[in-house]
Amino acid sequence: MNAKVNGATAARFLVLTPAIDGADGISELSRQVVGSLVRGAGAGHVDVWALDGGPPRGLAAASFWTASGSRFRFVRRAMARAARGCEDLDVIVLHAHLAPLAHVMGRRGARVAAFLIGVEVWKPLRARERRAIGHANRLIAISEFTARGFRDANPTLAARRVTVCAPGIGAAPATHPATTDGGFALIVGRLSSDERYKGHDALIDIWPAVRAAVPAARLVVAGDGDDRGRLEALVASRGLSDAISFTGRVDDTALASLYAGSAFFVMPSAREGFGLVYLEAMRAGKPCVAVHGSADEIIRHGIDGLIVDRDSPAQLAAAIVHLYSDGDRRKRMGASACARVLDAFAEEVFDRRFLEAIGAPVLASATTP
Repeated sequence: MNAKVNGATAARFLVLTPAIDGADGISELSRQVVGSLVRGAGAGHVDVWALDGGPPRGLAAASFWTASGSRFRFVRRAMARAARGCEDLDVIVLHAHLAPLAHVMGRRGARVAAFLIGVEVWKPLRARERRAIGHANRLIAISEFTARGFRDANPTLAARRVTVCAPGIGAAPATHPATTDGGFALIVGRLSSDERYKGHDALIDIWPAVRAAVPAARLVVAGDGDDRGRLEALVASRGLSDAISFTGRVDDTALASLYAGSAFFVMPSAREGFGLVYLEAMRAGKPCVAVHGSADEIIRHGIDGLIVDRDSPAQLAAAIVHLYSDGDRRKRMGASACARVLDAFAEEVFDRRFLEAIGAPVLASATTP
C-alpha cells in the first residue's frame, strides 16, 4: 500500500511505454512524464516498463524494466502484477496499443491515465483498445488537435472528457551557441516513408520559387530514415543539390548548433500530434514556419512565426521568402518565440500541467515555485 511521507501519501506510479530511450516523440514524452513523476512524487515510487529499448538517461530514481521487444513478456508481467491486486497503483500509459494491459490492472483497482498522442488514435481503435481507453480514469491528449482527431475517428468515445496537456522542454544544452544566423532554413525530423506528411516534399517542390526570390536561399534537412534516398534523388532531379543539403542523423550537440545557426525553422507537417521540434527551434530563438494544425497551439502567427494553409504552396513559399527578406522581423519573432517557450512550455510548467492532469494536486503544488 502507499506509504506515508511527511504526513502525505507517497504514490506508486507505473509508466507503460513502447520505449523511453529513443529520439522519437513518444520516447521524449515518456522521459518528460517519468521526470515529472520523480520530481513531483517525492518519496513515491516510479516504475517504468518499456516494450523495447534501454533505460532513460538521467532518471536513475525510477526503476526500469524492458521486455526487449517481446510483447508476450510484457503481457505476462502485466498479468502477474494484476494478480497481486493494484489498489496501490497509478498507471500512466503512453500508447493506445498498451492500453489493454493497463486496463487489466485497472480492473484490479489501479487508477489509469491514458495519453492520446497522435496518429495511433486518429483512426478507429481496435475493440480491446477502445474498451481500455473507454474505461481509463483519465484521458490526456498532447494537443487539442490530437483530441479532435481522436473524437472524430472514435465517435463512441467522443463524450469522454479529455484533458489537454502539452509537452514541455528542458533548458537548452550547455553547449548551445549564442543565437546566430547562418542564413539557412532548417527542417528536423525522421525521413520515413511512413511520415511523408512532415512536408519535405512540399519544401522541395516550392524551393525553385523561393530561390527565384532569394537566390542564396538554402535548406538544411536534418534527420535520417528509409525515405532519405528518394528525397535526395528528388533534389538532384530538380537541380537543387547546391540549395538543399542533408545532414543525416545528428547528435544533440550538433543539432543545437544547427538550430542556433539557422535563420529560421520550417516544417509544414499536416499531421503532427504536437511538434516538439518547434519548441526546440523556438528555445534557440528561431521563428517557425508551419501549417495549421497542432502548430496553432504552439506558434502565435505573426508573433513567433508564420502559419499558413496546408494546401497552399504559394502561401508556404511566400512565408519563407518573407522571413529570408526581413531580418529585423525575423529577430523579433525569434525573441518572442524564446520567451513563449519559457512562459508556456518550460519543464516546471509541464510538471504542474501534467501532475494536475493525472489528479495529483498535492504533488502538483510541490512543484510550484
